[in-house]
Amino acid sequence: MIRRISLVLLLGFILFVFITSISDFSTIYNDDGKLFYYANGFQDTGSYNYVTGIYLDYRLFDSIFEAAILLIAVAGVMLISEHSIDEKNATFMLDKQKTPELFITFSRLLYPIMLLFGIYVIVNGHLSPGGGFQGGAIVATAILILYYIDITKTVNVHVVLTIEKILFIVLVLTASLSYLTRGVLFTNFFRLDASLDQKAIFLTLMNILIGAKVSLGLVAIFTAFLKEGR
Repeated sequence: MIRRISLVLLLGFILFVFITSISDFSTIYNDDGKLFYYANGFQDTGSYNYVTGIYLDYRLFDSIFEAAILLIAVAGVMLISEHSIDEKNATFMLDKQKTPELFITFSRLLYPIMLLFGIYVIVNGHLSPGGGFQGGAIVATAILILYYIDITKTVNVHVVLTIEKILFIVLVLTASLSYLTRGVLFTNFFRLDASLDQKAIFLTLMNILIGAKVSLGLVAIFTAFLKEGR
């Protein structure tokens, strides 16, 4: 009974905070940011995709932080499943089962398509919907399909984690170059008056680094889950 009363009081408090927070909704939330991005986003960032321009230029610090969160999540998963990292590599299906031939055939057809599509989403993230985070997830899925194609395939998790950490360091250093060229930390290292093509180089480079890091991180997590499942 006490737990139910506590739960009702907690829900009432949350409802009160929510109602209080939206009481001045029209003042807090307005179109100023949207209008600014519409007016200046393309020239400032060189990105046709405003979302990419925001998370790789205006709010690059947020993207760096998100990449760090993924790195911490991967490290946490590795720590929990550390006892099984050096054991025999896990297979996608249960050991006593055989992967159906239909899965193998379908995976072989789908693998190159997904891999190319993931790379396309990463490289063209500043031109169309997509980017490093989305494309990295697609590439990771394509890599994991290899478990269907060859159930004996092994993955050296330690090498994957090492490369992921190196990519994160390179990502931070690349994002920090803007402090030397523009005096501002975590933004496009080309000057504001640079050509759109030059700014696109930075966006593409950052998307590639983020995409590679995200894909390796997801592959490491999935492989650790498989090993833990044994």
